[in-house]
Amino acid sequence: MKHTEKQILEITKKTLKEIFKDLYKESDIEQVVYNGNKELIRGENTGKNHPCWVAIIKSLFDSVDFLVISDETGEPLYIQGKYTTSEIEKDQEGNYYRKEN
Repeated sequence: MKHTEKQILEITKKTLKEIFKDLYKESDIEQVVYNGNKELIRGENTGKNHPCWVAIIKSLFDSVDFLVISDETGEPLYIQGKYTTSEIEKDQEGNYYRKEN
């Protein structure tokens, strides 16, 4: 593990605040867990195993979303909801946003 749970929690807070804006509440983060080598389902490494953290986030209607963060880089890779999965990218100012499919 290259990152601590505390570091990943801070990355999770920053990412969610930037992609959800006013809809974000810190209390929506249920937990952050290290997932070892997880098979990625989005991005340039789709289908490959990659050391990741997963943030479990309360969503609307008693559902949960999963924010997948690379342990290698500390960067969020994608957010997976009940019906959609979106890659997370960073703009030139260092702000995170959902990549349009």
